[in-house]
Amino acid sequence: MWKQLQERQAILKFELNKRAKGLRKQEELEKQLENAIQRKQRYIKELKSEQKDVDNLDRFSFLNMIRTWTGKLDEIREKELSELAAVEAKFREVEKMVNDLEKDVSNNEKELLKEDWLNLERNWEQLIIEKEQWLFQNNEESAAKLEKLYEEKSLIATYIREVDEALRAGNNAKTALESALTMLDSAKGYSTWDTFFGGGLIATAVKHSKLNDSEDAIHAAQLELQRFQTELLDVQQIDVGTLVVERDSFVTFADYVFDDIFSAWTTHSKIHSSLERVERTISELNRICNQLIVIQNESKQKQQKIESTINEILEW
Repeated sequence: MWKQLQERQAILKFELNKRAKGLRKQEELEKQLENAIQRKQRYIKELKSEQKDVDNLDRFSFLNMIRTWTGKLDEIREKELSELAAVEAKFREVEKMVNDLEKDVSNNEKELLKEDWLNLERNWEQLIIEKEQWLFQNNEESAAKLEKLYEEKSLIATYIREVDEALRAGNNAKTALESALTMLDSAKGYSTWDTFFGGGLIATAVKHSKLNDSEDAIHAAQLELQRFQTELLDVQQIDVGTLVVERDSFVTFADYVFDDIFSAWTTHSKIHSSLERVERTISELNRICNQLIVIQNESKQKQQKIESTINEILEW
């Protein structure tokens, strides 16, 4: 009887922990969405400002005439165009991110409304009543030991699940980053570009399929990195001291890559700095995933030890 009660408790606790994770995830996704919307509004303002700077260079003025005579006008135009291109790339990226996060928020809301989760608290309260009655009638010493062991078993099962999900998210992010690295490497020969805001294209070179693919690959990597970051929050919440991760270290990945791309192109050094940025991010991702694998192995060993101890008590 006691074993059955404990097994019911482990199942209920597992589901309660899953729902608690869903609630934490919802809160984090809503924060990310709010942040993305704010960034989108900021980039709209920056785009208008940068476009105005470019337009001013094409208007007649004595200052522009002097710049033309001294050969400085083309240099200034190149600088202004690079700044406009970088901002437009960031705007396009955050626009995609808002759309993806809105979908994630909606899907997670549906998950939280699962019918199986509607009566979790009521079932938990009923279970506690039954356990209290059993303990009052039997009061066996082994019951207290089993109580603690089953609680530890439930916690370690939750922890292993969180680490497994973080590892899956990390592997997805790594795949996306490697794809972005391949796309950027194939596109690095294109170093001439121009830009205009109205049509929504970043550059003449971006019309080329390879550079379009690069932009999509960078967005895919950014999205997977943010999902990985969300999964890491759950792992860290369980055991903050075990895992070393810089807070929000992946969230601004795309912005930095686009900055690197356009600053590199204007100096004709292609996009080596962007490639290096992606490679550093992959290296950081591998470091964290290796930590997770160590944690995963240690947790599974603890789980086996707990199960062995439970069996010894039950079979005694």
